[in-house]
Amino acid sequence: MTIKRPLRLAVAGAVLALPLAFTACGEIAENAAEDALREEGIDADLDNGQIEIDTTDGGVVTGKLPKGFPKSVPVIDGEILAGTYTKNPDTWNATVKVDEPGGDKEAPYDSAAADLVDAGFEVVTDKMDNGTAIVGDYQGDGFLVNLAVTDSAGQGIVVNYLVTVP
Repeated sequence: MTIKRPLRLAVAGAVLALPLAFTACGEIAENAAEDALREEGIDADLDNGQIEIDTTDGGVVTGKLPKGFPKSVPVIDGEILAGTYTKNPDTWNATVKVDEPGGDKEAPYDSAAADLVDAGFEVVTDKMDNGTAIVGDYQGDGFLVNLAVTDSAGQGIVVNYLVTVP
């Protein structure tokens, strides 16, 4: 059976909830889910709540930077929650938790922005606080980085990197 690209990525995204459902069932359920996805052309590794999915079009991962994340893009210290990537166009997204909900958004933004500038990235769009997020764009080493810092009750203060090839 062949699955079209959008459906394949939708299936991969839906699998993000599987580890929670399989906690009680353990390794047998994880292996069954991985095998079922593999039959559809999706390489998945579901391990104790951690997810790593790789398709021909991109992938999703929890707990670490996504596959191929550019080494020249510095990432702020914190807990990497999730990452995604696509292959056409080359795009990476990484979300890093740096503080609990209700914390300071300004300091993590300034730190992440300073790291980018220190690595040779130039400001393309100045920092802007729209009330929900502090955002700005940086370009360097062949990449455009959209930097955003948000505060949500569920995740806390997170720094999000959207990296594209302009």
